[in-house]
Amino acid sequence: MAETSEISGSLIPLARREAMILLEAGYLWLDMGQFDKAREVFAGAVVLMPRSEVPQLAMGSLEFAQGRHDKALQAYRAAQRLAPQSALPRAHVGEALLFMGKVPEALKELKAAMELEPEGDGARLAQSLLEAKEAGALPPPSARR
Repeated sequence: MAETSEISGSLIPLARREAMILLEAGYLWLDMGQFDKAREVFAGAVVLMPRSEVPQLAMGSLEFAQGRHDKALQAYRAAQRLAPQSALPRAHVGEALLFMGKVPEALKELKAAMELEPEGDGARLAQSLLEAKEAGALPPPSARR
């Protein structure tokens, strides 16, 4: 039933299944390195679902994949504003900040993600990023100050 329910706040009636297919198409383009096509899909999803953080996370992933961590951070922050009680946007914010070399700020976001939803995907991502930081793998050498 959840797959056929409509996305609330979408500009046109949009079923969850349709939204998932749309976003998956964007991620396929992203995985194939077709960044312009992925951007078109994700930008359309942002317009179609202005109250959902999911398309903003997708846009952030696109920017992040291209090494545009500042632009990724902007998209992740937009997702965070749309879903302030969701851990996944916070974890992605922390990730972008780590890659930008802003470690104290990143650690704050990652810890907040783990506190918000301790058993969720955001907490798992945050935990993995913290472990990578502790192992010395993050931030990347280009971002270390």
